Amino acid sequence: MLEAIRNNKDSKLAKIILAIIIVPFALFGIDSYLSSLGTNAYVAKVNGKEISLQQYQRNFSTIREQMADPNADPAIFDSPEFKNAVLENLISAELVNQAINEFGFAISDQQLRDYIVGMPDFQIGGKFSQERYDEIVRYNNISPKQLEEKIRADLAGQQIRDSLKNLVYVPNEEIQPLVDLAYQKRDINLYEIYLDDYEEKIKPTDKELQSFYEENQSSFIRPDQVKINFIIYSVAGLVPKTKVSDSEAKEFYEANKDLYQGDQQRRAKHILFSFKSEMTENEKQQIKEKALSTLNDLKKNPKLFDTKAKELSQDPESAKRGGDLGFFSRGAMVKPFEDKVFTMKKNQISDLVETNFGYHIIMLTDIKGEEVTFESVQAQIKGELLYGKALEEYATNAEEFNNTVYENSADLKLAAEKYGLEIQSSEWLSIEDARRFFNNDAFANSIFSQDSIDGKRNIPALEVSPNNLVSARVVDFRASDQESFDNVKDKIKTFLIKRDSQKLIIEEGNQLVEDLKSAKTKVEWIDKLTLDRVDKQGLSDPLVNKIFQINASSLPAYEGFYDTQGQYYVIKLNKVIDEKVDDELSVDLYRDEYEKAIKEAVQAAYIDDLRSEAEIKINSKLLN
Repeated sequence: MLEAIRNNKDSKLAKIILAIIIVPFALFGIDSYLSSLGTNAYVAKVNGKEISLQQYQRNFSTIREQMADPNADPAIFDSPEFKNAVLENLISAELVNQAINEFGFAISDQQLRDYIVGMPDFQIGGKFSQERYDEIVRYNNISPKQLEEKIRADLAGQQIRDSLKNLVYVPNEEIQPLVDLAYQKRDINLYEIYLDDYEEKIKPTDKELQSFYEENQSSFIRPDQVKINFIIYSVAGLVPKTKVSDSEAKEFYEANKDLYQGDQQRRAKHILFSFKSEMTENEKQQIKEKALSTLNDLKKNPKLFDTKAKELSQDPESAKRGGDLGFFSRGAMVKPFEDKVFTMKKNQISDLVETNFGYHIIMLTDIKGEEVTFESVQAQIKGELLYGKALEEYATNAEEFNNTVYENSADLKLAAEKYGLEIQSSEWLSIEDARRFFNNDAFANSIFSQDSIDGKRNIPALEVSPNNLVSARVVDFRASDQESFDNVKDKIKTFLIKRDSQKLIIEEGNQLVEDLKSAKTKVEWIDKLTLDRVDKQGLSDPLVNKIFQINASSLPAYEGFYDTQGQYYVIKLNKVIDEKVDDELSVDLYRDEYEKAIKEAVQAAYIDDLRSEAEIKINSKLLN
């Protein structure tokens, strides 16, 4: 359907762009390198339709990348819960796809075209960019046809979702009490106890440390570790070696001024002497002579412009206004007309300007905003061109780089010298260290494969992140072993201090709450606040949730809360403030959120219903 775009990017149709929609019905990413299990292995079957290991690994990598958090525990991604969530996502997607086929939901080429026109994902400067399109296709490691089919499939899924949404209706009488409750205010006092004060009280003895070590020796097994040499071939590494001349930047600017139009607009009026393509040269010359005669009159007396436009201009709409076209930015007019207008001075009258519409006499009447000059965007353009050239070189050489490290697998020297790269060395790495450092499961698995460890050969170059190819070889290996007490003594001490201080602060905090309830003690309250679920007064969501869970049947009420960030809060609930919310905007916003939640619940129930009638077989052995 979109072959014409790829083959003729300068046509009007080439302005069509595609929207990438990442939902449970269409997830894709960089393919993982597969183990000896092969690409035909399946992790699940849904009504006989297989979900391949390749699909699973692709979605696993994509979701992990989207959830990337430098402070997150990498073990989360190896947990059975996370693996199961990825698989459940794929099963739900397959159930919906089968329902699409069963009920005859379909998206025509015209519907797809209408949907994707105007989407910004593949635009640069507000216009379709073939380079941007190709870059995103490469990044997702799929073909243009696959991308288009994924979008088509998601639009069909959207038809199902829209049908389900139409089932949801919430009457006004149900919304109002919920809105009032959502905007309920609570008057509270807070008293804070800090974990740091309790950590100073915990002083574990060497005997306690030794005892903990002996009781938990299985927790102190050092994993397999490797040391590696590695090289990185990347776009970022190519940029400093790439050159762009001032003339190249200037040429690009002149050809793409509309991309750098800034906020300047110009107002002009014109008189159009139109001609048709089938006219003879003689007829066209007669029109030109008439235009030149009019131009000569206007040069002598510019005040005649409006009158002449009304009498002679063959642009009927602007002629009614004395030729006035109003304000416009770059990109709004045909290029010869625009190029002339944006070089003129205010109140200047142009010479004849020829376009495919005819001959124009133009008068610039006003300018507002700042015109972007080449000098002001020169550095930006150079940066864009540098990156584009580097990206092109990277794409051209990527396969050859991979062949070089593969064919010369004894070391990385030849590849490093050929591409001007530095051979870097690591400290001891566990497989989790490798996953954290390179943020790529396939790379970590490759360097910890038995072949890499035994053979100490270069692994195939992997694109660990967009436009970053890495090859490595293992230079040393040490097998897992029991860590000595002396090596882990400080870790044990830190753990025991944290564990016991948390236990102590919670015990004493809870006791303080009970003493306040029975009036056995008093505290000097630190904060007095009135808050609601919208205006949280800077408090954390878990603490606010706890405040609104306090039973308000007898006031004042006291509760304690440990926030896991090192603080224990004693909460005193003084008063509950209920007010009827009659602000229409607040009610409408709440209605939108409430209906959204109901619609999501209906969609989840629909998938559960599909699941209950489906035959689903999970290959647990392969998944684990």
